[in-house]
Amino acid sequence: GNDLPWPTVDDTAQTGELLAENTAAAQVGITFGQIVFKAYKYSSKEVLVPTELLEDSDVDVEAIIADLQGERIGRILNTHLTTGDNTGKPQGVVPASGLGKTAASATAIVVGELLDLFHSVDPAYRSGPQVAWMFNDSTFAAIRKLTLADWAGAQAVWQPGLAAGEPDRILGKPYFVNQDMASITNSAKTVIFGDFSKYKVRDVAGFRLNRLVERYGEKDQVSFILFKRYDGRTLDAGTDPIKHLIQLA
Repeated sequence: GNDLPWPTVDDTAQTGELLAENTAAAQVGITFGQIVFKAYKYSSKEVLVPTELLEDSDVDVEAIIADLQGERIGRILNTHLTTGDNTGKPQGVVPASGLGKTAASATAIVVGELLDLFHSVDPAYRSGPQVAWMFNDSTFAAIRKLTLADWAGAQAVWQPGLAAGEPDRILGKPYFVNQDMASITNSAKTVIFGDFSKYKVRDVAGFRLNRLVERYGEKDQVSFILFKRYDGRTLDAGTDPIKHLIQLA
């Protein structure tokens, strides 16, 4: 859980060289930077349960509570890994993304803007298994209504997977629906696209479920609380592996 320094380097401006026989190679150093992963502590909040419920129930109440508390942590973590400002919490993937395209409207997205966002990402970051789009469900609905009028038959931007188990796609790339992404409104960052393998989540140790018996003994109650530590940051070599589309202000 201590601070975890992670090296970063932007060597994108350098290339190799062609040498003649018996010619010394040039010396060009590499400048390293670093980001520091923290270990922000999350709790599920406390849940009090009467002892009678634990003793008399035919189901495993403790397991149900543990599952629900894990979901509580999952919800706040998803929010922070999406929109966190890196101040006392993780850096969300949206604030870490670079500007790829500004939409012409505050209330709509057109096909050309999605194509511009796609091509704003360095081609080096446009292949690989974790290259994808991300948006919330209302934005997804708006995108599914779009067609490419200049494609044969005005083909839809959204396409179903070509085989069982294959993901559906937007302009040939898979997508994630994330409800912590902003809806389409003025100045909102509504769509992001790029290589999500460059977004790293630090998962510190395991979940800790505390069962407090004596604290509420006078009321014959048992307390359950779950703890977990995380951080998240984008590794960026200088050309923004993930970029966003922002609506007009």
